[in-house]
Amino acid sequence: MVTDPVLAEQMPLLYRVALDALDALARQGHRAEAEHLRRAAIKVYSRGWDVHCRQVLEDVVSQARGVAAGSTAQPSLTPTLSSPAI
Repeated sequence: MVTDPVLAEQMPLLYRVALDALDALARQGHRAEAEHLRRAAIKVYSRGWDVHCRQVLEDVVSQARGVAAGSTAQPSLTPTLSSPAI
């Protein structure tokens, strides 16, 4: 459940940014990486809109853009999907 109204406003936009970044990555020929990250984004977004979800989506965007830009540093393609500590 979302308790922060600002976070609730940000999540759909951030999710759209992530999907757009993944689409661009796939169009550049990095389909496997894009699909892996897309699954991570869908999984976390469907669980709940919280700070953890925002962080994972931000990581997905960063990783997708890094691969698309041909970054020399190989980003980890496994965003943290575990539930945050309560």
